[in-house]
Amino acid sequence: MIAWAEGWGRAVARVVGAARRGAGGWRIPADVGALCLVIVLADIVAGIVIPTFSLHATNLGIGLGALGALNALTGIVQLIVSVPLGILSDRIGRPTLLVGGMALFALGLLCFAGARGLPLLILGRICFGLAAVATFQIGAAHLGDITAPGARAFAFGLYATAMGLGFTIGPLLGGQIAARAGIPAAYLVGVVVAVLGLALAARTVRTPAGHAERRAGGRGLLAIIGTLRRADLALVCLGNLLINWTFAGAISTFFPLYGTALGLSAATLGSLFALRSFVSALGRLPNGMIARAFGTRAVLLAALSIETAVIFGLAFSTAPWALAALLACEGLAYGAYLVAGQSYIADATTAENRGTAVGLYGMASSIGGVAAPAGLGVLAGSAGLPSVFLATGWLLLAGLVVIAVGSAWSERAQGSERPTRA
Repeated sequence: MIAWAEGWGRAVARVVGAARRGAGGWRIPADVGALCLVIVLADIVAGIVIPTFSLHATNLGIGLGALGALNALTGIVQLIVSVPLGILSDRIGRPTLLVGGMALFALGLLCFAGARGLPLLILGRICFGLAAVATFQIGAAHLGDITAPGARAFAFGLYATAMGLGFTIGPLLGGQIAARAGIPAAYLVGVVVAVLGLALAARTVRTPAGHAERRAGGRGLLAIIGTLRRADLALVCLGNLLINWTFAGAISTFFPLYGTALGLSAATLGSLFALRSFVSALGRLPNGMIARAFGTRAVLLAALSIETAVIFGLAFSTAPWALAALLACEGLAYGAYLVAGQSYIADATTAENRGTAVGLYGMASSIGGVAAPAGLGVLAGSAGLPSVFLATGWLLLAGLVVIAVGSAWSERAQGSERPTRA
């Protein structure tokens, strides 16, 4: 099974590499294909849980208040451990954490499958929070380690596409198994997928030659301060916070309620979100190529601009076709920022501090994901659902201005330093 998976990883790399060579580009190494396959398997596991966990918990007698706390727990864990695990990966290397992340996914699923009440559900959510950081976040840092600067934009497009593919397969697989054999059976199948990913990661993910000797090993607080002093990195992290604030708050939490208030059925809402996910996944690889052609900063600003326009549009739209078009554009912008942001962080760092920078980038995303539902919930309760989109739109617009001005200043400052160094 592992040999088969490795073969597919090499095949993906050969196909993509051949396509790029034909266009005068570069060759994607086999280790990039193997890493992307590990990420597909990790996202299948995550996707199995997303549509089934709430139902599983309520079947066990968990109340709605406790269910909300359980669902928030994973995000809180990610917020707490993003930077520490990033620093740890700078010290001990990414492969160890990637393998550990897949093991934690398997352990979390076993907890869910065997749960009879809150204790194992809590432990499982903690495992999932740790696993998400150790796989998706550290995987992005490792991709930066194993790719050259000119190749990264396309490689991160491939990586983000792998995430979208796994997240498409996971809910379908989990839903079908749950309907036929029960939710615990779906989680046990997820354990098998996680173990396969663990074995594949252990066999194929390696620290690049020379990195082990050069790795200083994250200097803790000094590494964090040094990274935050980089204005360009701080601005990219701010953009990631805003993007995830929008997705976790306005889109994921309140758009379904807004659509229901407009008379849309659950089936229609499901179709709209499926369209969003499909467009987002479909656009991630081209977005990587666009970032390579026009620069990651341009893509980051374009993605934030589209996101801002979409959120303002949602506040004034009621027709299903308009909502569908706006959600599709939002998915495209979200995927574009995901690709360009990760690529920028990788290009702007080295193996010695990349894990720390990726940790701060992930922490910014978690802040948005945790704070947005609560903050916007208070606003929605007092001013109505459209106010959620208006407030988010103004927040995005203010952030866009700050990031655009800050990026121009940072680029000018970096340009003025180059002659001095020469």
